[in-house]
Amino acid sequence: MNLPTPPAFESDAAYESSLRDPSFWEPYARAALRSAGIDDAGDVRTYFPTTHVAARVGDDRFVKLHYEDWFGEDCFQTEREAYRILGDRGVPIPRLLADGALYPDSDGWRWPYLVMSAMGGRALRELDGAATDDDLATVAPFVGSTLRLLHETPVEDGEYISHAIYEDLISTRMSRCHRDHETWRSLPEPLLPQVRDYVWKAEDLIDPDREAPVFIHGDLHGGNVFVEGESGSLRPTGIVDFNDAYEGDRCYDLVAIHVKAFGADKALLRTILDAYGWPSIGRDWPRRMMAFTLAHDFDMVAPFASRIPAEVQTLAELAALVWDLDAPGLPDQTPA
Repeated sequence: MNLPTPPAFESDAAYESSLRDPSFWEPYARAALRSAGIDDAGDVRTYFPTTHVAARVGDDRFVKLHYEDWFGEDCFQTEREAYRILGDRGVPIPRLLADGALYPDSDGWRWPYLVMSAMGGRALRELDGAATDDDLATVAPFVGSTLRLLHETPVEDGEYISHAIYEDLISTRMSRCHRDHETWRSLPEPLLPQVRDYVWKAEDLIDPDREAPVFIHGDLHGGNVFVEGESGSLRPTGIVDFNDAYEGDRCYDLVAIHVKAFGADKALLRTILDAYGWPSIGRDWPRRMMAFTLAHDFDMVAPFASRIPAEVQTLAELAALVWDLDAPGLPDQTPA
């Protein structure tokens, strides 16, 4: 099989720019399909933003190519392991059809790929705010029940999905997240000096005796929840993208769902928890969830940063606004 010349980039910025260009990645997506013995007919569409190349070919095939400089091998292995764990559990996810590498014998990067069935519809994020309140009220219970299916999936420690890897992630994030928040600058200035002590006091972020660790998605935001139909009559179809799967604390999954997928809307969060059948959350819930928000592997303050009122002076006050289901939430609009 004739292969195109391996892609090469002068910088990560150049790679990121290429993700917007389906014509650049079309020959590589088709080559992955042919390598796997799968029909490559159909138009090629790429998705952005994303970490690794995500290309839909025709209506029913999806190719993911993993870029070396952005933890490509780990992401490839983690996602492949996740789909194998979840494959027959009835979770609404794509089917893994094939995996391999475009250049397995190369001295350079081998460009590993996954071929999956394409998820029907489009990402909730693609609606760019056009989803109505009724749409979100329909999607929220689906996310809650799907999350429970994920968390109920039996998982034995593997090479790439294990509780030890999750513990290492959280320990690392607890030790360095205060520096990241100083770089990200999403938090208001008065709150930045409070991050280190707030997170370090949350020793229960790693507590296997609290409850058994479960399979977690790790980054279930609006780009990974798919829906079909038009605005005002959306129907959820499934979830995608398991680059960041772990065996860990189920509360970690709620952070991206609440603040990124559903705009930190407490009514929708309650709907998700009810559909899940989440146990009693207790009085300590806002503190612990705020600590997970701050220690998350990605900036989870940015999605609601513009809505933080100027009068908020402590992280405890912010925790109440974001996570206390019995307290008022964040204002809907950017504070004046």
